[in-house]
Amino acid sequence: MPVVEDTFSQIKKFFKLPFDVKKPTINDPKKGQQRGWSPPGEEKTWWLECNTGDVESPQFGDNKESFDCGDPNDKHFPNQWPAEFALPGYQKTMDQFYYDCGQLCVDLLDIMAKQMQVDPKLFSSRCTNEASTIRINHFPPVSRDILESGQVSRIWPHNDFGIISLVFPDRTGGLEYEDRQNPGTFIPMPYNGDDEVVVIVSETMQRWTNGLVRAGLHRVTKPVDMVGDRVPERWSLVYFCKADRHVNVGPLEEFVSREEEPVYEDLTALEYQSMRNAVHYPEPTAAPVAVAG
Repeated sequence: MPVVEDTFSQIKKFFKLPFDVKKPTINDPKKGQQRGWSPPGEEKTWWLECNTGDVESPQFGDNKESFDCGDPNDKHFPNQWPAEFALPGYQKTMDQFYYDCGQLCVDLLDIMAKQMQVDPKLFSSRCTNEASTIRINHFPPVSRDILESGQVSRIWPHNDFGIISLVFPDRTGGLEYEDRQNPGTFIPMPYNGDDEVVVIVSETMQRWTNGLVRAGLHRVTKPVDMVGDRVPERWSLVYFCKADRHVNVGPLEEFVSREEEPVYEDLTALEYQSMRNAVHYPEPTAAPVAVAG
């Protein structure tokens, strides 16, 4: 897929830029929505699902750096780009990838609704992709001992927050998903070719369906078949398909019968996203942001 190849090429160039060039794009966790560059170790996904409540100080960092961007026309949370002269074509490539993935997600949501025998537009009508985002991850080479210490992971087990996620994996392994028949056991996701897209159900879909369709717990670790003491460099490209910010992400009436109660409370997508984002940046953050629908 040419657009995926072009995007991978550009993201690798971004992470090789000098610090002074990337510095103006640094993500500010206090703003509630990720935009720009997150330096290595800033994000701590361990806090999302692994914290049992007995740890008080931030630790358990992620062995990765990342870059996030959203809708090219987003006025509430504008994108942060490196200077065009420093990385020609980067913004244009990311914008094209954003629009292509958005259309694919709409198509997938309609297919999912049809298979559930509800209105085909039930999900996609709540998602114009105004709040969807691209996430690119760079996992630098790391000592095997560090990853096996229990203090650092490439990405800890977690669920994504949106509706569905599209993952375009690198040839280097490491992406794993939980075996639901054996909780706590993870199965490596095989790499089958450059034209493959991994689709992961996320928390908003679980909430909308009142728990009927569960989010897929997943993680990134060392390749299962690796040898030696050095875990190789890895890249990943992800599109997070999210509900529009004013949309309710509580259970939809189509999935709540008269005999049962809603499992999840009513929240706007922005409220839920901001709440979940704050968890894996375990430092004081700004108050939740409200955006009119």
